[in-house]
Amino acid sequence: MGGHLFIINGDLNKIACDAVLLPTDAFFNIESKWDRLSKDHQTEIEEYRTRYKGTDWDGQAVLPLRTRPKKPQVWLGNVGQAGVKSQFSTFAPTVKEFVKRAAKKPEDTPERIYKWPRRRLAVNVVGSGEGGGRGTKGNLALGLVETLSKLAHKRNVDIILVAYGEKPYAAVQWARRRYLSSGKVAEAWPLRDGLRRKAGDLAKDAIERQLVLFIGAGVSAGAGVDTWKGLLETMAVEAKFKTKERKRLSQKDLRDQATLVEGRFECDTDSFKKRVADRIGEVTHYSLVHGLLASLPSKEAVTTNFDRLFEDAASIHGKEIAVLPKDPRQTDGRLLLKLHGSVDDHEKMILTRSDYLRMPRQYGALMGLVQGLLMMRTMVFVGYSLSDEDFHDLIDEVRAARGDHAESRNGTVLTLHDDPLERQLWQKDLDTVPMVVDGEDKNDFPSAARQLEIFLDLVGHLATTSAAFFLDDSYADLAKTEYELVGPLKQLVDLTAESKLNGVGNQVRKFLTELGADYRTKSVDT
Repeated sequence: MGGHLFIINGDLNKIACDAVLLPTDAFFNIESKWDRLSKDHQTEIEEYRTRYKGTDWDGQAVLPLRTRPKKPQVWLGNVGQAGVKSQFSTFAPTVKEFVKRAAKKPEDTPERIYKWPRRRLAVNVVGSGEGGGRGTKGNLALGLVETLSKLAHKRNVDIILVAYGEKPYAAVQWARRRYLSSGKVAEAWPLRDGLRRKAGDLAKDAIERQLVLFIGAGVSAGAGVDTWKGLLETMAVEAKFKTKERKRLSQKDLRDQATLVEGRFECDTDSFKKRVADRIGEVTHYSLVHGLLASLPSKEAVTTNFDRLFEDAASIHGKEIAVLPKDPRQTDGRLLLKLHGSVDDHEKMILTRSDYLRMPRQYGALMGLVQGLLMMRTMVFVGYSLSDEDFHDLIDEVRAARGDHAESRNGTVLTLHDDPLERQLWQKDLDTVPMVVDGEDKNDFPSAARQLEIFLDLVGHLATTSAAFFLDDSYADLAKTEYELVGPLKQLVDLTAESKLNGVGNQVRKFLTELGADYRTKSVDT
């Protein structure tokens, strides 16, 4: 099995990977939107600028920057072109050279963010900003998807294509649909038939806005966030528990461990909860699973995690998400319920036994909202172990919400490995869907986690429509199959440009905006 092309609606600055392609030009001009990638490398970039400014970089299309522990290696890619109509063929040499060189393990390899089974590279829709191809985005999407799909297989690497915003995301997904139209679907997503069917079911629920995401600790593990057990072990060392004490401590319930460790920090300047929040907050790149889940057209998500990684993944191109209970601001209906609190309000984090006992009083209204969601939506649990106390607590809320007369399961838990006894235990409540079944390596957790990523990538692909870019002229190469609709719809754009708020025209205008119409110029993008 070769590598895989993943597609997310995300931010190239924030995705966890081994290497990332940073767009620039022959003069090393870098747009401010890439500051997060470039800020730690200003001295190196200036050295390159002095050596190569305005040249062909000695025949190189990409240049590496120094590696850093638990950070993606940044590669500068020369994609600068004049005008706005450059074809993908202009940028292809840079993309190919990046994948070829970055696929190799660097000599000075620092600690990776996570032990992925394959090298993991990330690129954006190159050339679509100031690179010279912003007028031919459809051509870029088609060329990029085909090229990256082939390179992932050839070089045996996983590549994440990061589109920034609904329009480019829909475009690259649609380009992949075009590329795979010749019967390459099974090859692109090497999953057993049952997983493909389940992906289709979840995609349908997502499109209909009926899917609620429940996000567990396993999702953040792929970004390098330590497990709660591992974090408590670290905190116990910092709290100066002796070796024998730590051994006895590890045998206790995690909530009681937290209580005991907290007691050792009572006289310190930094409280136990602040130390935990600071340690978790050190992780600033979100995982691929965060990105895949945030790319789904789902409105509601629930998490027991403390980190802000899903919020980062979900806040793209002005698309905000309301975080409850702390931040109930108005959005387009997208919300995240953080049941155990957040690192940005560490005093209210649910960690110790007393915190859990206080939780019904502290978050009673929030739990009522969760129960309401459980009554009306289809649930999918990702990143939870079926033996986690957090998972048991959530399922208890499900049972309370549904009552004793529910006739069918309305939730799915995605697990890495199959356990027949666990399936039997939860069969009345949930459809348990393992990524790895009998006959496959049950001890290879990184590979099983990768199977989950491939599965979620298929869900995202099936849940994406072509609507978001259809009336944008720069994506014309992707709209050819229904091009006869473009002319009449553009006429409606002109007719509704000055529509009043309470008129029918305003409703039509909203619909056309969802199809990619740009009313800022009373026309579509050119």
